Amino acid sequence: MKNKNIKKGNYQFFVLLALSLFFFEETIRLGLSSIFSEKGKLDSMEKGFFLNSSSAEHNLDLARIYHMLMLGDEKKAQTLYVRSIELNPLLTSSWLGITEMFVENGEKEKALATLGRALDLIPLSIGQLWEASILALRLGSKSMALDSLRIVAKADPARRGRVFDICWQLIDNPGLILSKVVSDEILPSYLGYLISKDKLDETFPAWKRMEGIGIVSNNVAFGYIDYLIRKDKISKAFSIWSEMFPNIEDDSLVWNGEFENDPLGRGFDWKINQIEGVSIDFDWKKKTKGKRSLRLKFDGKHNVDFHHVSQVIPVEPDTEYLLISGVATQDITTRNGIVWEVYCSNMMKATEPLTGTTDWKLIELSFHTPPDCKSVVIRLRRHKSNKLDRYISGTAWVDDVKLLKVGTNTNDQHR
Repeated sequence: MKNKNIKKGNYQFFVLLALSLFFFEETIRLGLSSIFSEKGKLDSMEKGFFLNSSSAEHNLDLARIYHMLMLGDEKKAQTLYVRSIELNPLLTSSWLGITEMFVENGEKEKALATLGRALDLIPLSIGQLWEASILALRLGSKSMALDSLRIVAKADPARRGRVFDICWQLIDNPGLILSKVVSDEILPSYLGYLISKDKLDETFPAWKRMEGIGIVSNNVAFGYIDYLIRKDKISKAFSIWSEMFPNIEDDSLVWNGEFENDPLGRGFDWKINQIEGVSIDFDWKKKTKGKRSLRLKFDGKHNVDFHHVSQVIPVEPDTEYLLISGVATQDITTRNGIVWEVYCSNMMKATEPLTGTTDWKLIELSFHTPPDCKSVVIRLRRHKSNKLDRYISGTAWVDDVKLLKVGTNTNDQHR
């Protein structure tokens, strides 16, 4: 346990060191570059200082150069910071500069006092709040850092990801981060961050808070649903989906099975992706019911490995289902024609390939879900061929796709 704490302490030390170096680089780039561009060389600044030593800003500028570029005696820089504060007690940059020096010298009490004074000054720029939060973390004052980080994250989207990184690296208290750093306005950004870092368990309270205050957009919801599907949290994902789309027309588990609505390409709707050699669109003339059907046109120039129309469907484990679909074809070549596939974990089922020309035909596929199966993927499929006549051409239509539960879960039978 002791070794674990030592390792954690070393890790946090190096994180803080890296952040300090980053901040140092940012200060040089944004701050000192402007000083040099406006005022020239150091000797020119020193001459200007002696001509106007009663200017708080001149004292600060020279202190920053001595401090950041480590020129001469550090006491000289500290004296200049103090002098600038004496001349203008409201100059926040001077308070932050001398705090940095106290931190470097290990004078924690002095650093906390001067940092507290800097934070009392209003208004502070976002850059100064960012600097103050890093200093507070270096001093071990989480409460002081959290307040500054909350403002920075809310006001500056460009720094938001770094704020979240710092919180997770150095604070590592999910509840504290969510309540103290993440304001309501940035909850969607924070949820996106948690998803990108694959912090599944922490997405649940973030999402609950978003729902509670009603700031969920469709785009954010779809992103979260897709993430939950990838993590096999099907029940949670489908509950969110059902709240967005509560109306189901019949007993079929397929969403938008008649292709009457343009597929969303996300969540539990159809995912349709274009692929070279196949044109995918809708046909308003040839259909079995409704307004249109889905149409696939193969150009005859490609040996297509096609699996680009699919849908994820929640199911019950150890249960019997029946997939039904209307399919028509015209001049489909090669032996590897169009099939419906259903798969889940260790289960894979497929219909017989359809080739040539057929009028609308009812295709059926029955299957039994494995005990660990929470969802299945149904997809239109054409397997790549290794025959001489491998280039597929022709047209296929699909309409009125249904998935019906026809059996009872085995566990239910024994209750």
